[in-house]
Amino acid sequence: MRNRGSIGMAMLALLAWGVPRAAAGAVDERQTNWAGLSVVVGQRVRVLMPDGARIEGKATGLEVDALAIEVAKSSNRKAYPKGRFLAPRATLQAVDVVQPSTKVWRIVCTALGGAIGYVALRGTINLAKSNTGKAGLGALALGFPVAGYLIGNAADRRIVTYVIVP
Repeated sequence: MRNRGSIGMAMLALLAWGVPRAAAGAVDERQTNWAGLSVVVGQRVRVLMPDGARIEGKATGLEVDALAIEVAKSSNRKAYPKGRFLAPRATLQAVDVVQPSTKVWRIVCTALGGAIGYVALRGTINLAKSNTGKAGLGALALGFPVAGYLIGNAADRRIVTYVIVP
């Protein structure tokens, strides 16, 4: 059945359609003063430090001269280890709040990846019956749903950037 190959290619094209949306992401930029930054307390935040290190964690409090962050990830673990960190007010220019918005793209892309994986698996079974030696493609049947979930997860993520104005 040649039709399965064209169906698989169409499904792959639809899955690839989600990649640009995932890459673009949904970024909302808002300006706020220091006191208005209290809206990020309790949220998962991402901060870029002046030395280029990126810190991710949960904002636990807003003090007069610093933003308290419970660091979960850091690009420079020696300078910014896991645990409580006070990000000085003078060094903060923007704070990104990362929040998932929906589950729609995760569901759609995972289902689409599963369908593509099924077509790949059926094609592999047909190739194995004809003894052409392409049975190693069966691993792709599991890879497509995983790739679909990851693409959908990136597409569902919403980032709100709070730019701090003096």
